Amino acid sequence: MAADRTRVWFSLFILAIFGLGLALGLALGRRMGPPPPGMPGFYGGAQAGRGGPGPRGPRALIERLDRELQLTDEQKRQVQAIFDARRPQLEAMQRDVAQRAEEEQRGLQADVRKVLTVEQQVKFDRWLEQQPRGRPPL
Repeated sequence: MAADRTRVWFSLFILAIFGLGLALGLALGRRMGPPPPGMPGFYGGAQAGRGGPGPRGPRALIERLDRELQLTDEQKRQVQAIFDARRPQLEAMQRDVAQRAEEEQRGLQADVRKVLTVEQQVKFDRWLEQQPRGRPPL
């Protein structure tokens, strides 16, 4: 019985780590823009949740846990409640990571501008504006 309990806690721990990685990946993925042509979308893409490729979020994880651990209906509801309760924290973390990355990006660009001449700064600013949205060049 103790081994089963340990296995469940370990699985939930792995699930939490995966969720954190997923949240950070989403935040960075949004900053990088759309995938290259020919590559299917990932979580949150056009195919997500519609039977297309890529994970379907917490539901897919719960289904996998169910396959591995044979969860009861009550356990599935409890795990879903855990996901629902943690979602705001993960979303806040995503926003924080995105904001910090954006601030770092602006600082980097400002430092580069300091070493440029006025004419180079104008060209640099124009070059930055021409870069694909969500995919910063520097």
